[in-house]
Amino acid sequence: MELKKVQVLSNWFRDKAVMNYYDSLKRIYPIISKYGIKKPEIQIRTMKARWGSCIKDKNIILLNSELIQAPKFCIDYVILHELSHYKYRNYDTAFYNFMTALMPDWKQRKEILDEEVVRLL
Repeated sequence: MELKKVQVLSNWFRDKAVMNYYDSLKRIYPIISKYGIKKPEIQIRTMKARWGSCIKDKNIILLNSELIQAPKFCIDYVILHELSHYKYRNYDTAFYNFMTALMPDWKQRKEILDEEVVRLL
């Protein structure tokens, strides 16, 4: 494929990702806003080993560009996961209890993401 077509397609996927990631944030943020967590900015990155990351001191959530291939309910899980790190930095019992209280089926969403979507990559 010629370079211009590749760039157009890449830009289209990026625009679609931005739109979908912010739609997901709009769905998930009301669930977590009552815990004093400020609404973050979303940035998209190419990541090899994770779906997302948060930079709490800059109020940014980084999301993997490949996440756009996941179902919306899996994107919602990743955003809630990253927002939960604003309250609980480490992966401890409190973090997982918080996730479960806000999204009881988060483990199933994670499993779909890690098993089914990874296969597509």
